[in-house]
Amino acid sequence: MESGTANLLHMLHDRVRQLCQAGRWDEAKNAAGAAVEKARSEYQVDPENIDELSFSLEVQGDFYRQYGVLEEARKSYFEALDLLKGKDSQTEAMARLSASVAVVYETDGNTDEAVAFYKRSIDLFERMDPPSAIDIASLCNNLAYIYKSCGDFDAAETLYLKALELYNEQLGSEDEETAAICNNIGALYLAAGCYDQAREMFVMALDARQKVFGDKHIETAQAYANLAVALSHTGEEDLAKKNYQASLKIYEDKVKEAPMDYATVSANFAEFLRSNDDAKAASSVEKRASKMLKKAH
Repeated sequence: MESGTANLLHMLHDRVRQLCQAGRWDEAKNAAGAAVEKARSEYQVDPENIDELSFSLEVQGDFYRQYGVLEEARKSYFEALDLLKGKDSQTEAMARLSASVAVVYETDGNTDEAVAFYKRSIDLFERMDPPSAIDIASLCNNLAYIYKSCGDFDAAETLYLKALELYNEQLGSEDEETAAICNNIGALYLAAGCYDQAREMFVMALDARQKVFGDKHIETAQAYANLAVALSHTGEEDLAKKNYQASLKIYEDKVKEAPMDYATVSANFAEFLRSNDDAKAASSVEKRASKMLKKAH
């Protein structure tokens, strides 16, 4: 492909992404379509230009997916996958496209197809030399969430632990992604009734988020709240209370940013206090939350 045409296509691709970020959907749709048609005409002249056509279709698919037109997104992704079928040099592109198809199916509620394409994407990323560890970890996290939602806690645990191992190796224990996986594993153990394990994972998540975000961030507030729930199940009521209070202290300073989270943690804390025979304190928490939320609005 001539350099001028290649530059034009890359400009169109960048423009699609910029327009999507700006919410200028009609213009983004036109730019995505123009890129595909230009790449298609070049491919018809010379089939060696397959990379640009497949990438243009991927960009178009990304647009449709963000815009919520899932069937059109699926068509663009599948056309790109068909073009690349059997091309070992395009393993990364096929892995990326498979992951996008999985997201479309998951969004559309088709769990079986989402699982199949997540597995396919993970397999393709693992075939790369070297394997794309961060992509694998991210996809394991997505797939684990589906298994958890379906009640298959064993499969979810295996995938979450694999993601944790990869993130820890690649990014270290004091990283946002590592903290998020610790939190997800804690939530899985909590749902499974494994409260001691949940406690340990939430402690790890809190420690990482304090180091990454500091002690006044919403992510840290969530970590305090999650740990409080686990502690309430392990019989550590005093420590649970302290973690609820630490969480609410952060949320109250940022109630306009996360009013629903603040309301949820306040309600959980009030319920915890009532379960520990402190109705007066529970009522006080609820009244304060109501006042703070009204002020925020």
